[in-house]
Amino acid sequence: MTATGAAPGQQGPGAAVTAALDGIRVLELTDESAEYCGRLLAGLGADVVKVEPPEGSPSRHIGPFLDDEPGPDRSLAFWADNVGKRSAVVPHDTGVLELCGVADVLVHTLRPGEAEARGLDFASLHGDNPRLVVCAVTPFGQDGPWADYLADDLVLMALGGSMAACGYGPGPDGVYDTPPLACHGDQAWRTASTYAAIAVLGALAWRYRSGEGQFLDVSAHECSASMTEWHLMTYLCSGGVHRRGPHPTLTAADGRQVAALNPDFLGPHVFAGMLEMLEAEGVAGPLSDPAFADPVHRAANYREVWRALKRLAEKHDGETLYELGQGAGLPWGVIRSPEEVLADRHLRARGHFVELEHPELGRSVTYPGAPFLAHGSPWVARRRPPLLGEHTAQVRDEWLAP
Repeated sequence: MTATGAAPGQQGPGAAVTAALDGIRVLELTDESAEYCGRLLAGLGADVVKVEPPEGSPSRHIGPFLDDEPGPDRSLAFWADNVGKRSAVVPHDTGVLELCGVADVLVHTLRPGEAEARGLDFASLHGDNPRLVVCAVTPFGQDGPWADYLADDLVLMALGGSMAACGYGPGPDGVYDTPPLACHGDQAWRTASTYAAIAVLGALAWRYRSGEGQFLDVSAHECSASMTEWHLMTYLCSGGVHRRGPHPTLTAADGRQVAALNPDFLGPHVFAGMLEMLEAEGVAGPLSDPAFADPVHRAANYREVWRALKRLAEKHDGETLYELGQGAGLPWGVIRSPEEVLADRHLRARGHFVELEHPELGRSVTYPGAPFLAHGSPWVARRRPPLLGEHTAQVRDEWLAP
């Protein structure tokens, strides 16, 4: 799927569209912990300018690197969160202050107190630019007993409570257990960045009515605590503690793994559909006994359910097993590798992936595209991640021209 072949609601480079944030200037002064916020705003059409020191932002020096050759313009970690932005090298805060004077939004990850020491706090900036929205994304917010503490993504996942709900408890084939687990990738920072983007959109809507900017204090710790979903609510409302339960996978005949949720989590009608499928495949075994229609009996004999599912899995490859489960009303899914996700026919049919030209490499690179489709104000993929300082002169001329 090329950029020009993007699905409705997602537009590639060169397309004449009016995106939701066209004309909004966003200044980004962040490390890797909040770069995804800028990527979301850029996808919505904002002109996101990443302010960098001469050596580049820290994420430019995080591997893996293209073709395993390190360099500030070859970091795949940087590429992932900086699609659609421009880069301006601004070595001194006087230059940053100039840009803040004409920006609509400043997103930064400065430590509490650091912004004030540099003259980049909201109170100082508001006098020169009353319409400026300032969003600070930090580990623990601007105040409170932990405001000056350090944290990485793993610490935030631990302190927020979501790790306690992740991992495996006793499984259907015996006891297998793990300590609390963290999801792969910077999930806490991604969550904080997403909430920060939502907060910026809300502040821009409020500015539209009031004419005033405001300060947004985004605590990644608080964002992580919100990720516990119903686990925390269960405790708050009933005092009950969520226990990590089994999340089994089936091994198909071709060795692929298929996530197969216990049908009893979904209601008694789901077991009936599953039983019909198992009987049609000739692998139901004792599950055809009417006693298994009773969920209490099934819970006491769940190993028989699991054995029937394993017999089914031994007959089919992963894709067929996935389709059989879905046909029976079961929310099953093949556990896909990255290359399989890239080839996923459903994602391709919806035009999810876009190809962006990298002239400096003489090639195009495929990127994940829109996280949603907006048919009136489409997501845009206008440019590949910027080279270090690539747009310094351009931004100065456009933003600071008399």
